[in-house]
Amino acid sequence: MIELEPRLGGPVSGDGIPPVDYLSWYVPRLQENRPYDLSQSGFEYDWNLNLEENKLLGFWESGANPAEWVASRYGVKVDQVCVTHGVCQAISLAILAALPKDGPRAVGVEMPSFAVVSQCARLLGCEVIPFHRGPNAGEWRLNRDEVAEILPRVGVIALTPVMNPTGEMIAIEDEDWLIEATREAGVNIVSDEVYLDAAMGTEFYRPMHLRAENVISVNSLTKCYGLGPLRFGWAIGPKNLIHNVRNAFHNLQGMTSAPSMAIAEAAFPHLDVALDALRTQREVNLPKLIDVLTENGIEWTPPPIGIFGLIPLGTDAVQAMAEHGAPLGLLATPGGMFHKDLANHLRIAWGGDSDAFEAAMPVLSRFLTSIQEGTD
Repeated sequence: MIELEPRLGGPVSGDGIPPVDYLSWYVPRLQENRPYDLSQSGFEYDWNLNLEENKLLGFWESGANPAEWVASRYGVKVDQVCVTHGVCQAISLAILAALPKDGPRAVGVEMPSFAVVSQCARLLGCEVIPFHRGPNAGEWRLNRDEVAEILPRVGVIALTPVMNPTGEMIAIEDEDWLIEATREAGVNIVSDEVYLDAAMGTEFYRPMHLRAENVISVNSLTKCYGLGPLRFGWAIGPKNLIHNVRNAFHNLQGMTSAPSMAIAEAAFPHLDVALDALRTQREVNLPKLIDVLTENGIEWTPPPIGIFGLIPLGTDAVQAMAEHGAPLGLLATPGGMFHKDLANHLRIAWGGDSDAFEAAMPVLSRFLTSIQEGTD
């Protein structure tokens, strides 16, 4: 079994900086342009924007304030927003901003998770201490005992409410408990909500910055809106913490990219149209996936929102992709990239073009059949 999960531990620098094994594995395979790509956790949307060419480089001369667009959409004040160069930067800045000045320089990171969440904390000079969310009797529930044990030792708790790679939403009972436990412990929360907007308009839409004063929520236009190349992200939270985020941003980045801001300005009035398309894509594509899994004897319940989920394979997914997926031109993401206990699972996304997704379903079926024949 090949282990490519996030690398936890203490502060790193120089030649001790670890690679992001997930990206080291994924990017070369993505560049192969395999015809049946079920790997991408972000929504694919065909944006057709009217742009003023002279504004691409001259955006900052227009007087527009991108933080105002974010504040208006999410119902907060402008001084509660800091726009960043993508969500990965927002995560790093939020952790820096949320760490106590004289408290523990350690971050509790939810597992399973995307490696950048934990490994960026190590680059910031922090120890990373894991805690887990599920599965518990089939449910992805927070291990409260683990959290309670580490709270006195950490300055920040970092989590992803819509978990990557499972797509499962944190239970509201666990969220309530976590908010109260961190408040009592004097610990801040960094909530990576990059997938949460898929739940807008449903009971599952619970931005954590609206629920507690010790939370920084981070988000972007990448996953739910199909605008990843812009690298347009943001942090939302209480004024004092966002003041810290903004100071860190100005020290490390200075300003955001003018062309990205100009394109985002054109996109923001139409974001709800993209979300409607995301929901339609789920309604069209997901039943086709369920049919293929059922035909291959795989019992699976999809997460209630979003465009990806975690499928049990019964064998190592990295090896299966190499031996059975690559020859078929199929690409999906091994679960072991997020935690070693998920090595026998595969993250499959259904946010792509409907015709391409339908064409991939017979290939996925052959992939699953070849695995079963090889392990019988």
